[in-house]
Amino acid sequence: MTTPASRASALFLVGAVLASCSPYQEVELHEVTRVEVLGLSNQHLALRLDARVENPNGFRIHVEEPEVDLFLNDRFVGKAVLDSALVLDRRRTAVYPVYLHADLQEGSLFAVLLTGALQGEMRLGAKGTVAGRSGALRKRFPFEWQQVVRLRE
Repeated sequence: MTTPASRASALFLVGAVLASCSPYQEVELHEVTRVEVLGLSNQHLALRLDARVENPNGFRIHVEEPEVDLFLNDRFVGKAVLDSALVLDRRRTAVYPVYLHADLQEGSLFAVLLTGALQGEMRLGAKGTVAGRSGALRKRFPFEWQQVVRLRE
């Protein structure tokens, strides 16, 4: 048997929980501040990107399940995969280190590297989506990014 006082307490509790749930706001990739090639072979590319990302939400977001196409000099070279967990702090814009690798398509790298070596720079680009998760909330974030990487100073 419920009393009027227990019903009022339950309504207050539900109201407080709903009031604390703010609506979702879009996460934004502002820029990539640094690119470092950690490893390179005919079949494999490992990178570290320092990405400035804004999470305006009142909850942390775990980034997972990337679907990322990687490009060198506007030429598709492979699919990139995150190497470590990435968690965006709540209500914060920060630079996060992003470690990823790509298994490169057969024969895609040689011509691109030759062109880059002759020009002294390459355009590195990525396009795709990543999933963001916070508790039961799950959303995919689209992104597109491109930056010129200098091979010699």
